[in-house]
Amino acid sequence: MSTLNFQYQAFGFNLASDILLPELSEKLLIANEQNSISVVSGNYGNWPSIKASPHSTQCLQLAANEWRLALESIGWFRAVAGESLEYQRWDDSVSNRDLRTFLVTSGLGALAIQRACLVLHGTALERNGEAVLLLGRPATGKSTLSWCLQQHGWQLVSSEIVVVDKNMKIWPGIQQLKLWHDAAVALDLDWQHLPSVRRGLKRYALLGDQLNCLESAAPLRCIYQLMRERQQSKSEADVLAASIKSAQAFSQQHALLVLRNNAFHARVVRGMECEQQLFMQASALARSVPFYSLRVPDGIRAMKNACAMVDLLDPASIQEPNIEEVNKGESDA
Repeated sequence: MSTLNFQYQAFGFNLASDILLPELSEKLLIANEQNSISVVSGNYGNWPSIKASPHSTQCLQLAANEWRLALESIGWFRAVAGESLEYQRWDDSVSNRDLRTFLVTSGLGALAIQRACLVLHGTALERNGEAVLLLGRPATGKSTLSWCLQQHGWQLVSSEIVVVDKNMKIWPGIQQLKLWHDAAVALDLDWQHLPSVRRGLKRYALLGDQLNCLESAAPLRCIYQLMRERQQSKSEADVLAASIKSAQAFSQQHALLVLRNNAFHARVVRGMECEQQLFMQASALARSVPFYSLRVPDGIRAMKNACAMVDLLDPASIQEPNIEEVNKGESDA
């Protein structure tokens, strides 16, 4: 039987693990057996059979309180009733880093859903006791923007997966940023000494000892949906002078739609019969926290420069004027 030598916290839970998980905080919450999760190696051949949901696939098996993932050349993973996360590596050639790629993202995300948490794809940062949540499609620059903001007093709360509780607080989760090679070079990072996210992938991991990370929950001040502003036919000086801008707050209906689209793996939510739970939680969040779009410069150096002049805790300070109001003012003049 595996020995659970490593202790962590993530998303408001304590974890006891038999595998090192450097992406998570080692600062434990107050001891509470009902608040504990075990991460342990197992034998997928001994897992009981389940009646899989129609939302299951060949590699992803889903049922109420049950999540199973089978990945060729990586291994097998299972999250059960919000209490345990089991894994078995494919063979001895599979590294712990390859296992952790799925344990601390997909696996913990499924466990949090089983525990009735609102789980979103995004990155959360904190400054002055309040947090902001960045949502956006892959390659919109969430990790790059987060690294740039860290140079101006922001702390990372969680990346990739964010849990928002019923009190609209965000809990520390995955304390790691993943940067592509071009971003690492543009930000003058020593990429040659950074671990790669996966074998053969030119994407690198920055872990907690290289980041400023928050170790307690923070109230959510606002939510931003990131969009990259494409720079066309502009001089380098204009590109570098580009700023970060937000738009008028979303309506609750629009905010709810964006939240549902950014929920952690919609198929997983449906397959574990948690759709109603997601709708109720997302609706409460859309009613309680203001939601804005955030246009960030396309270039990495431009984004880095813009972060020195932006306060995401004050959306009004970076808000673009309403075009209709500007046109009306010009016509009145």
